[in-house]
Amino acid sequence: MIYTIAVDGPVGAGKSSVADEVARRLGILHLDTGAMYRAFAWYALKQGISMEDEQALTALTEKMMPEVCYENGSQRTIIDGQDVTDFIRTPEISMATSTSSKFAGVRKAMVRQQQALAKKQSMLLDGRDIGTVVLPDATIKIYLTASAEVRAKRRFDELQKKGDPSTYEEVLADVIRRDEQDTTRKVDPLRPAEDAQILDSSDMTQEQVVEDMLRRINLKLGKKPAPPEEKNGLYRFVRAVFGLLFKTVLPVTYHHLERAQLDAPYILLGNHSHMFDPMLIGYPVFRYNIRFMSKKELMNNAILKFLLEKIKIIPVDRHNMDMGAVRASLKALKDGHVLGIFPEGTRHKEGVMQDMESGVSMIALRSGCRLLPAYISDKPALFKRVHVYFGDPISLKDIAAGGINKETCDQTMERISKAYRELVEEHQKYLAGR
Repeated sequence: MIYTIAVDGPVGAGKSSVADEVARRLGILHLDTGAMYRAFAWYALKQGISMEDEQALTALTEKMMPEVCYENGSQRTIIDGQDVTDFIRTPEISMATSTSSKFAGVRKAMVRQQQALAKKQSMLLDGRDIGTVVLPDATIKIYLTASAEVRAKRRFDELQKKGDPSTYEEVLADVIRRDEQDTTRKVDPLRPAEDAQILDSSDMTQEQVVEDMLRRINLKLGKKPAPPEEKNGLYRFVRAVFGLLFKTVLPVTYHHLERAQLDAPYILLGNHSHMFDPMLIGYPVFRYNIRFMSKKELMNNAILKFLLEKIKIIPVDRHNMDMGAVRASLKALKDGHVLGIFPEGTRHKEGVMQDMESGVSMIALRSGCRLLPAYISDKPALFKRVHVYFGDPISLKDIAAGGINKETCDQTMERISKAYRELVEEHQKYLAGR
């Protein structure tokens, strides 16, 4: 089976290095389309052609186009018989590439060549318009991004190793200029494809990005990621029972399942309207045995207490600041587990995340872990379909830098509320488009 992977994103997102490693582990080739555009811009500059001369650049595509070959699985980019791989990553070539690649004639010539290469075998392509133009029917599309500051720091470190004298401020300004130019050009502007999976790598190492991308790809290919944590028998049984219910009499549609495959530790958040909510948001997280926080009143029944302890429930006194539950939650996260929390504390009647308990902010800020919001569209009922949406992971690093106080706790809760407003809006758009 031939499959294609489209990876897009802005300058400095680390697409090429990540794509190289992902393709290597999958045993397929990686086509660095950006290197092709860079090689073309390099050659045009050598020919004395202005990067603003659309007619001359388009005419040049009829005479000279870059070619690619592979040595030990790595791409070498060649133009006019010269291997230019090692010297097309300078700021000068970056800006020249961004300028020349905005012209329709140049892009059309490149797209034809790239599409022809991708038809021959399974391949990963990365660039600016792979998912939107080059491979609109790609098996999976991933939009890899990061903040401008993070991308500039990565590019600056890369240039420093090569002895480039550019300052961080200069590199950051270049990144911002490139973003503006790439996203506003008239021909094939940089943007995520509508069906692309967004992967923000701002707080991730390169290895974490590679692993995350591999999980997304394998999930799309029908291969479940291997669970890093062994679940106990009761947890597996409960999960299997509810999995059957969710596929039959209590139908559930899950959206953005790839976001539920984060590496622990992280905090899984859910809005609360029904006793089945823990199973609704926990079922897709098949890699981990989630430690849910639950009201301590459930422990009053001896049999129920025995069962809940078996599946690692953390009891909490909802009416007071239960520091014992906070410590147990922080320990679970420190030990590398997933913590499940319903910030509303009790089942809400109106709105979503409008009234949260402050404890979730304290745990989130103290742990430094990412938050994964999950929105449940409705109460489960017989043969009534419920939709569950997973949002983008929420980082609190910027807020945590201000310490743990009322202001940062309020900021945390507002960030959570904002994420849920966006998920509610997404569900409304989904219903309107049916």
